[in-house]
Amino acid sequence: MSTAPRLTPPEVIPGDYVFIDSPDQLQQWLLETEAHLAQSADKRCCLDTEADSLHHYHEKLCLLQVACAGRFALVDPLAISDVSALLNLLDRHELWFHGSDYDLTMLRRTYGWAPKVVRDTQIAARLVGMRQFGLAALLQTVFGLEISKASQKADWSRRPLPPHMLSYAVDDVRYLLPLADYLMQLLREKGREFWFEQSCLELQEDVAARSAAPKEDPWRVQGSGRLHPKGLAILKAMWEWREKIAMEKDIPCYRVMSNKQMVAFAEVFESGGVMHPPAGWRPKWKKEFHELVAEVFKAGQSAWPQRVKKAKARLTDAQRDQIDQLCGMRDKIAEALDIESSLLGSRSTLEEVVAVQAGVGALMEWQREILKAPLESVLSAQPQMS
Repeated sequence: MSTAPRLTPPEVIPGDYVFIDSPDQLQQWLLETEAHLAQSADKRCCLDTEADSLHHYHEKLCLLQVACAGRFALVDPLAISDVSALLNLLDRHELWFHGSDYDLTMLRRTYGWAPKVVRDTQIAARLVGMRQFGLAALLQTVFGLEISKASQKADWSRRPLPPHMLSYAVDDVRYLLPLADYLMQLLREKGREFWFEQSCLELQEDVAARSAAPKEDPWRVQGSGRLHPKGLAILKAMWEWREKIAMEKDIPCYRVMSNKQMVAFAEVFESGGVMHPPAGWRPKWKKEFHELVAEVFKAGQSAWPQRVKKAKARLTDAQRDQIDQLCGMRDKIAEALDIESSLLGSRSTLEEVVAVQAGVGALMEWQREILKAPLESVLSAQPQMS
């Protein structure tokens, strides 16, 4: 991968950020920042978030890290319920994130807010061919900087937040714009700015679609599709029991039992095997576990959930051959472009392209342009579905 000259990272001035935990402080910071932005040639802003999903049952936003015109703020949403003035300011500017999927999801869930213009340095890094695109890895590659990730899994709901966690938090936005400058230079050199803009918009639309979709039968976790009614019955019972325990203890569900463990137990139950709860469980949990197994038997087959039949067209052998051809052509093009092949369209996306009439709509415009020749070659002889 060709690289642009390394940029010099900004000088770090100790204490160059403020921790804001009152509406008055936030209002004052916003007034000052508006004035700075008005005088600044660079109108871009940066945002990152921290939550407590690894420590509590109800996941919540615990910190908003903001950078505007060289000013850094750590805003406490646990202390300030109304941050609409901050969101309004950010909506008036191009907003940069790194790995924004989770941040956008939490912001929409918490505030019903979606930024107007999103830019993501992680997407930019992947589109210029970087294979290690975590923020710490990029800062090491681009600037030779080493930033601590020791607080990545910390409990961000704790108060007061210690200095090392505050320092960690501000670093997540401190270097984003110099990094963005470096990556945008590479994108311009490679003629991929349009790819970047479309990919950022696609991410926003994906997050919006996921957020709007109701979650039906949330107990049908990954892996449950291979279970039959008996296994589904015990899986549903375990999921409901796990939710109750996690809520009572205010701990994440996975600390009671992971989804993978539940599916494994359900497979044992379905095959008629003996189910032994984990050895480290407290006696009360073991007792309740055996009771829920007995309840599933007692309820009988008529009460067991049924498998979900997905209305999905089956692919013919000829169509599978076409998908293999497309994937092969895609991989060669990606190798020549020095990017991951999945960026040109995942296998599942290419399956949709082949299986659905006018399925090329599943691809972004820039992907369709790159894959134009392979698509025309393969789809011109598209067979019918079975």
